[in-house]
Amino acid sequence: MGEKPDIDIVVMDDTTREAAHELMRAQWGDRVVSLGRVVDPFDIPARVAMSGGVFAGVAAYLIEADELEVVALASTGAVSGVGRALMDEMVSVARQAGLRRVRLITTNDNLQAIGFYQIIGMTIARVGVNAMEEARKLKPEIPLTGNQGIPIRDEIEFEYLIEG
Repeated sequence: MGEKPDIDIVVMDDTTREAAHELMRAQWGDRVVSLGRVVDPFDIPARVAMSGGVFAGVAAYLIEADELEVVALASTGAVSGVGRALMDEMVSVARQAGLRRVRLITTNDNLQAIGFYQIIGMTIARVGVNAMEEARKLKPEIPLTGNQGIPIRDEIEFEYLIEG
């Protein structure tokens, strides 16, 4: 088997911004709804994954109070391990800032992400049953059904608690 490609995580800058925004826009449009509020993923800090000098993924985040919220996480799919590398970076950013947890929201239809977040050590902190009804009031373009034809109804909040 071939060697696993190196993944470098860097702060998003002018050289990576366009690719990061294009990927986020393709996945979520121009705004993200999280816990009853609209967030512009293009107007917050982000880290990008690079492999062999090529853009491979992005994690956009907010820091509020004692936690870091990953607002958008996306990979081009071209390189294995990008999601894990970006989430490791989010934990590192939170730890360096003295925060107590990293959290993120996904929807009930996102089965691959639900499995991934648990594999990397996150736990389910909360399920917002039927929360997507309210989210659609803020962002009407959220579809009624998602991956594999599953109705998009609930927000699932994952967390990683930082020891120390």
